[in-house]
Amino acid sequence: MRLERLRIQNYRSIVDSGEMTIEPLQAFVGENNAGKSNILSAIQIFLTSGAGGVKENDFFDSSQPIVITASFGSLSHRERKRLRPYLLGDTLTLEKYISLEEDSRSGKIRPKAEYRGYHALPKDWWLSTEKIFEHTGTTRPNWEEIAREHDILDYVQNPNTGRVNKSSYESGLRRILIENDDIEFEEPQIGQTQPLGFQPVLLDELPIFRILPAITDYSSEIDRRASTTNFRLLMGDLAERILRYDSRYSEIDASLSRLSNLLNAPKDGEVRESGNERLKILDDVEAKLSHLIAQLMPSVRGVRLEVEIEQMRSVFSRGVSIKVDDGRLTGVLQKGHGLQRCVVFGLLHALILNQRGKLIDTLDVESAVDNKTIILAVEEPELYIHPQMQRLIFGVLKDFATTDQVLYSTHSPLFVDVGRYESIAVVRKASVAEGTKVKQCPIGVLDELNERKTFQFLSSFGQEENQMFFAQKIILVEGPEDVIAILATGRELALFREFPEEIGFSIIHTGSKQEMPKFMKLLNAFGIPYIVLHEMDGKPDADDNKRIAALLGGNKAVVLESRLEDVVGHNGHFGKVYHAKKFFEKPGNISDAFKEVVMQLFDW
Repeated sequence: MRLERLRIQNYRSIVDSGEMTIEPLQAFVGENNAGKSNILSAIQIFLTSGAGGVKENDFFDSSQPIVITASFGSLSHRERKRLRPYLLGDTLTLEKYISLEEDSRSGKIRPKAEYRGYHALPKDWWLSTEKIFEHTGTTRPNWEEIAREHDILDYVQNPNTGRVNKSSYESGLRRILIENDDIEFEEPQIGQTQPLGFQPVLLDELPIFRILPAITDYSSEIDRRASTTNFRLLMGDLAERILRYDSRYSEIDASLSRLSNLLNAPKDGEVRESGNERLKILDDVEAKLSHLIAQLMPSVRGVRLEVEIEQMRSVFSRGVSIKVDDGRLTGVLQKGHGLQRCVVFGLLHALILNQRGKLIDTLDVESAVDNKTIILAVEEPELYIHPQMQRLIFGVLKDFATTDQVLYSTHSPLFVDVGRYESIAVVRKASVAEGTKVKQCPIGVLDELNERKTFQFLSSFGQEENQMFFAQKIILVEGPEDVIAILATGRELALFREFPEEIGFSIIHTGSKQEMPKFMKLLNAFGIPYIVLHEMDGKPDADDNKRIAALLGGNKAVVLESRLEDVVGHNGHFGKVYHAKKFFEKPGNISDAFKEVVMQLFDW
């Protein structure tokens, strides 16, 4: 199961995000305070029971509900079987409504959550309690008689009493609907969702959500005294996924059970074998405490000490500490923040390998169970990571996304891949009233055989192309010589001190005139504003020049009738970047005509 579509309304900075497409590896890019973290937080709220920690100040408009709509696809056979009544085709679509209501007892305003979705009923009336009430015309039908008539008594009887009531009938129906593939359902009415109430089968099937926030100090994540941080929860997952496959795993359960027997008195009616008795010293302590307390409160008859023994998952997540040998073996908390983050990603890599059955060579892959999907959300994975290491971390996230799902926000061009433009979402907030908006580009904008492959090839060597997703405004040029010319002239004109990013511009060179159209197509699709330095090379009617002019749309171009070299008065051609640098390092070489061109490039 994977999250495939998402829409968020009335949550924090988000008035209405519009419908987003979510890929297995999904990047959210945008300026600070645009709302990227709010998107990840909304997904966490959707996948958390109840109101998910929502507070009154999380509502953009407190008079309206927060609505989070999510659609899940790529369901496994087991998931499709269990969720059949809630599916529209092969897709599970749910809405979570969170509204503010006054508590009748305390008078306080509290958030209340409700899931809504499609719910198809079986065609046979006796397979739905709702239809049974309608068919029998009573709210108190004879459940046992209906069960006998349709030969489902074994399913719907209470296992303890042998009786049939509404609760046992509903429980039995869940088994019947899961275990039988030939049951026919009515078609749900498209576009009309309904309250689902508490549906354990439905909610239990949703993916597990884990988030690694962009916090400044990871000591709280890795601190062994913590038990509920993401790091510890992930370690608990790792423990369950690995240890249970060991042939001696049963010894752990037996040891925990024996430990409980040694520390706790037998319950009423419990008979223990010899050797499993409680430690006598604890009985003596209880007797002494009973005597001392009874002296103060005669009505007290006794005191019972009970020691709660945690499950293996809790034992592993609380008790495991990590030490790293980087020349000196010390605890993780004594290492730098970058290494601490690498430890977290290393654990995630181990999870990936374990899901594939490759972490332990002796693991029988065929015996692996159908683990629930993990949605991993990471805020700014580049934090504390050396640039050369960021590509490796990105590779780990890509690997994780092949079996699960990764959603992340980033400010680093190294964590986006223009060759996979459909996995990039540009997040903007033009104003508070408009709120956070998400712009994406569907597959098909680029020619798959040529333009897309070229981008994939280029981005495998550098990050130049990826930078355009982080820019406010873009100046598109053909080659690096044009970049040098604009930088030198802009400095000379005092438009900026060092780089155009100081005034909200980025210069992107496309490599050649022939490659420029595909950059323009992507920028148009993502709604990123740009201007083109269009060198006609003396051939205004050439196909390449016509193609560039046709793609401008509402964007502008500054046209050079000939070449850059002609405008600046340079004889010949800038054969190398070095030649352009040597030419433009002398301010006197910058012509007035080109100064006017540069002024136009930045004046919009």
